Amino acid sequence: MRFYLSAALVLIAIFTACASGNISPYTAEPPIARDIGALYGRLDSAVAPQSFIAEKTLGEVDYGSYKAPVKLFSIYNTSSFKYRVFLSGGIHGNEPAGAETEARFIESLAGGDTRFSNVSFDIIPITNPWGWSHDVRYNQAGRDINRDFASFATQEAKMISAYLEDKHYDLMIDDHEDPTGKGFYLYQYAMPDQVVARKVIGAIRGMGYPIEQDVNMVTLKTEDGLIDAPMWGLWYMKATGQLSFPNYCRLFKSDRVYTVETPTLLNYEDRVNIHTKVREMILQDLLSK
Repeated sequence: MRFYLSAALVLIAIFTACASGNISPYTAEPPIARDIGALYGRLDSAVAPQSFIAEKTLGEVDYGSYKAPVKLFSIYNTSSFKYRVFLSGGIHGNEPAGAETEARFIESLAGGDTRFSNVSFDIIPITNPWGWSHDVRYNQAGRDINRDFASFATQEAKMISAYLEDKHYDLMIDDHEDPTGKGFYLYQYAMPDQVVARKVIGAIRGMGYPIEQDVNMVTLKTEDGLIDAPMWGLWYMKATGQLSFPNYCRLFKSDRVYTVETPTLLNYEDRVNIHTKVREMILQDLLSK
């Protein structure tokens, strides 16, 4: 009886910790904080001359006066490749460093970076265009898109899941930031060991950046910069209708999934630097397999 009570309390705690936090729809348009056309223009200019990069519009978010595409960039440096990797940023609009990191990576690959020539990439730099443009976490409907990969009620989750329907990847990385965090931390999902994550955390610490110790998700909490999420917890979140994008990818699209979290108390370029370093280390580990 004690075991079942404890298990029930764990499930309740995870549900509470991961609740969606949706808010009421925005009835007044917040100020525009970023120009999505300018960022997409940068990427259009970078990829246009390159035959090995395909630019695809997954759909257009439509919130009346605001309309913008969700764009995906597919990079195939060679006709044959060994690994498939999915990268995403900007699912929370007030976490801009991840989107910029992925935009710069697309530009780097378009500019001749061949370190990952046997990897095919699918990259969505801005998953939440409305939120990114207005510097808010949610979409215009007040929904946290990163809790919508069980119900698929949002325009954005529908577009992305439709594209991913017949896809499977060797690795998925989702870039996030934490407005209340004091240091860098990393999520990994239902993975057999912590070896890669611990190497990454050690490298970020060696670069002089702080490592988060105090993020507390009740049952899921940082252990020196790492949150190691169990598989049963992911299935529970699906059952309760609160599945995040990385959770969804781990259950159905990839055996290796990470979420990168940088604290917004660091300056912007430092945060981009951390995201870049983490991605490169995890990719290098993948290539060593």
